[in-house]
Amino acid sequence: MTDPVEKAKDVVESLEHPIETAKELEKEVEEGSSPRTPWIAITGVGLFAGVIVAIVLAIALTVYFVYGGK
Repeated sequence: MTDPVEKAKDVVESLEHPIETAKELEKEVEEGSSPRTPWIAITGVGLFAGVIVAIVLAIALTVYFVYGGK
C-alpha cells in the first residue's frame, strides 16, 4: 500500500510540472499497459469534445443575439 505522504508529494510534483505530466500520460496511453489507460483516454476525448461544444455554443449565441434574437 502506498504511503499517503508520498502520494501527496507525487500529486504536488505533477501540478508543478504539467507539461511533463501530460507527456507521461500520453506515453502511458500509447503503451496501454496501465489499468487507468481507458480513463485517461476518455478524459482526453471528453475535454476535447467539451471545448468544441463551448466554441460552437459561443458562436451560435453570438450570431443569435447579433442578428436580433427574439
